[in-house]
Amino acid sequence: MKRNSFLPLSLVLALLLALFPAARAADSVTPTPPDWVPAEEYAVFEGSAAYTPENWETILQARSEVAWGAINLGALTQRRAFDALPTYNKETKGYDLGMLLEMALIETRLLYTHDSYVNGPYWTTLSVYLKSPDSELLDGLTDQQRYALLLWVARDTLRSQGVGAALYEWLPALSQYPQFSPEVLIRSAIFSEEEQAEYGADLAAGWVYLDGAPLDMDLPPEVRNERTMVPIRAVAEALGADVEWVADTQQIVMTRAGSTVIMTLDQTAATVDGQTIQMDVAPYATEGRTLIPARYVAEFFGQTVNWNGEARRVDITEDRTAAEGSNLEAWALPMGAMLAQINGGDPTLFGTYPRSAKGVKRCHGFLDGGSWSIPDRDDLAQTVLSMTFYGHNASFYAAAADARTLTDAEKAAMNAQIANNPGYDWPEYMWDYTQKLDQKWGDRGILCWDLFRMSNLVQWGYTAGYVTYEEALALLEPAATLLADNFSSWDEAYENYLDGYNWWAKNNVLDKDIWETPRGKTYQQMKADPAIAPIFDDTLFQTGVIGLPE
Repeated sequence: MKRNSFLPLSLVLALLLALFPAARAADSVTPTPPDWVPAEEYAVFEGSAAYTPENWETILQARSEVAWGAINLGALTQRRAFDALPTYNKETKGYDLGMLLEMALIETRLLYTHDSYVNGPYWTTLSVYLKSPDSELLDGLTDQQRYALLLWVARDTLRSQGVGAALYEWLPALSQYPQFSPEVLIRSAIFSEEEQAEYGADLAAGWVYLDGAPLDMDLPPEVRNERTMVPIRAVAEALGADVEWVADTQQIVMTRAGSTVIMTLDQTAATVDGQTIQMDVAPYATEGRTLIPARYVAEFFGQTVNWNGEARRVDITEDRTAAEGSNLEAWALPMGAMLAQINGGDPTLFGTYPRSAKGVKRCHGFLDGGSWSIPDRDDLAQTVLSMTFYGHNASFYAAAADARTLTDAEKAAMNAQIANNPGYDWPEYMWDYTQKLDQKWGDRGILCWDLFRMSNLVQWGYTAGYVTYEEALALLEPAATLLADNFSSWDEAYENYLDGYNWWAKNNVLDKDIWETPRGKTYQQMKADPAIAPIFDDTLFQTGVIGLPE
């Protein structure tokens, strides 16, 4: 029998591994955290290019260069070599989070030990990536990976911007992890004892959230008599209140939605619409700012206030109990959706824009800074009621009557007269367009063009502080009722709205599909958006309008 001259494959492999140890080396290393990062605050991202032997060696050398103490930024040759490594994976078309985290941790060391160093691009990239912690971008990551990324970005934000709204954007997501607390955030070797004490005091005071978003403040909150004290304009102006300082009497006068609140510096007595109320802490001045108790100013203006001890924050939200059982908000959202979408607002949010100083300013701009010229709550109410029952639809009825009764010669004479008057504009095609819409809609005219905009007016008025939430819904009720009585679906109502808009704008769309116009496409896009589509609920037309409880 012929002898087999080949060794078994397993034996060959064993010999090769024994003779060539390098062949046993994996194509990636086992990553470990730098010495300034505890293991429980570190994460590994499988498949990251950071863990190839060559790149990992560069990482280790860059770590060794950024030792504690004085650092010559110009001499960090390995760190600059590390900067050149790729952070974007062309194959997966996504960022390499393992590489980004390693780079960000090295930047952390520089940020905390070198006064002249400022944040580099890696923190910015991570911050943008993590801005929405529930984003699809983070799908597939383990809890440890999410936690490590969020924790270090929060620490960098704390060190670079201090305790403030920017930091509190990250805390809700971090608070979901049982191992996290505000103490964990500052209990790190990267903070000095003085910084830990300073940040700890600021975090203990908490922060103020309005409708789930942190308020911007130019001075951190303070705690007095177990009350969170905030700069007066932070809460008052975000709610749309006008704030006046009366130097002679040392009083702060705040007016919102027809209600007036007066507080006096260093006194616990406040008046709300003339009624005296005792507070358990007084407003006071510090660092050129007047601080007031967040709870009282919010409650005086009808808001609900809760203390979230776990997240160390004051939550202020709208008190909606007065509208329980009503479906007026459900009518308001789709009615105002078009202008909300066009103007960069949120069609699913009552008020169109989040309540904040910026949102208040934006809504004021629409009301009294634009074509509406609505400076106060009385003018708002008058405009909404007048436009609901008359408005541009009255002008359409008049034009439709002329289109039905005037002869061609009379129309031509009228057009000639208008052409000689620069103050008027009535293109010739408008006669045919008016007749077309008159035949199409009959007595309904261009009703939705008026009704839908009334929803925007009351929502802007709410955010701007002209009216309360309950008042805004009450103002909208007549418009919602007319809509429910005259139409049977949102598609039908929006078709009427589109016709009304184009008639008012004098757009020549006689030979066009109304759904192919810019606003027609916008409506279809909203209907196709899973986040917006649910507000267009046709069952409302079967239910009808359920008004505010008596």
